Amino acid sequence: MSPPRLSFIDDHPVAAFFMGAYAYTWIVSAPAAFMEESWTPWILIYVGSFGPPVSAAVVTWLRGDDVRAWAHQIVRWRVGWPWWVAAFGLPVAIVAVTTVVLVVIGGPVDLDQPLQSPVLIAIVFLFGLTVSGGLNEEPGWRGFAQPYLNDRYSALTASLIIGVVWAGWHLPYFFIPITPQSGFTLANQIGWFFGIVLLSIILAWSYNNTGSVLIAMVLHAMVNTADILLPLAPDLLVVDGVVDETAIATVTATQVMVQLLVVLAIVAYFGRKSLSRGEIPGAAYIRGENR
Repeated sequence: MSPPRLSFIDDHPVAAFFMGAYAYTWIVSAPAAFMEESWTPWILIYVGSFGPPVSAAVVTWLRGDDVRAWAHQIVRWRVGWPWWVAAFGLPVAIVAVTTVVLVVIGGPVDLDQPLQSPVLIAIVFLFGLTVSGGLNEEPGWRGFAQPYLNDRYSALTASLIIGVVWAGWHLPYFFIPITPQSGFTLANQIGWFFGIVLLSIILAWSYNNTGSVLIAMVLHAMVNTADILLPLAPDLLVVDGVVDETAIATVTATQVMVQLLVVLAIVAYFGRKSLSRGEIPGAAYIRGENR
């Protein structure tokens, strides 16, 4: 069956995608804010988190484009081993540098803590790859919005636009009591916003150089996984039952500054126009026209 022709979607595919991603996620997840803690609100949150790929698929179909060509990016794995090293290693390197800086400045870390269990690390990674940043987000933000915006703006500007929209998409989670965002301090909120915008640039860099949503998914999942490797000292973050906001602000600011240094290095070496040394994906790419 041929999809209906809708002029707004034809003329403004990215705006339509953003609206669809917001609508799906906010409508499905919002009821969780009024529920007692149980499996039900978590199911709503994670089902709702698939707004970006659902919206991208629907907009692609309504435009009469090939949904399979768009989805093919999710399984594109032949990108060269350096990008797999970057996807798995860069988040770990960021955490390592953050830890060193915190040790130097006397931040709330404890290097004597035992290492995290490999099983726990694997579970967190697989969780992130599927329903907490990977499959539920990257086919939309990077796999749809990035190539369309690459055609109109510099890659840096495109990734900044996506970063701001991506941050706003999370808004319902700040009002759902069981989510981590609902307990953020002011320092957490500010750091989280800048961190997600900077991460958008890093993910755009990985996608623009590979044309692979899979690489972006792995990198995103590793960013979430690497957080548990940061050896924070609980007794220095919470003193006598009171959260030490200064300590939290120190950790947050350090993480953001390290991310910023990575972004500055990427932009300096690869250039703001494409964040890449080669041809970057555009709308024609996700339609399967120039592969």
